[in-house]
Amino acid sequence: MRIGLIADTHIPGVLACLPDSLGGVLAGVICILHAGDLVSLKVLDELSALAPTTAVCGNCDPPDVARLLAERAVVPIGGRRIGVHHGHQQPSVQNRYIGFPYDAPEFDLFYEVMAAQLPGCDVIVFGHFHAPVVREWRGILFVNPGSIAPPHARPTCAILELGKPVSARIELIP
Repeated sequence: MRIGLIADTHIPGVLACLPDSLGGVLAGVICILHAGDLVSLKVLDELSALAPTTAVCGNCDPPDVARLLAERAVVPIGGRRIGVHHGHQQPSVQNRYIGFPYDAPEFDLFYEVMAAQLPGCDVIVFGHFHAPVVREWRGILFVNPGSIAPPHARPTCAILELGKPVSARIELIP
């Protein structure tokens, strides 16, 4: 089972709409999970035309978007529990790891907090940092699909494969 993972689209603030090439990258996914900072509900319409979509709100989502989306979600698929959360935390917590790489010891606090907020999840999908990563931490696969919105490097998303084993890969969006 293939699942499309997206975060930080920031539409229309940074981009007018999703790139046309995204449909090709996400072809064949059974669903799409968006980890927040849609900025416009138009993004849900565009993604839902590709596959059923679940989204959570991010710290940049305006009130009309945030009002309709949960802060976090747990989506059971294929016998797995997939947690989705934008990833932003209270400044008193976030300031202790922000700016460190994903594999730095300081970043363990982020993983601990996210695992506590989404207990029992096999996979946790997040955004917020605009930097893609696939990293296993204490038996949980953490995936940040990166950002579709420039100026942060090249636009990326991710594909989650729910096989044996569960795996994910970052995809560049042409």
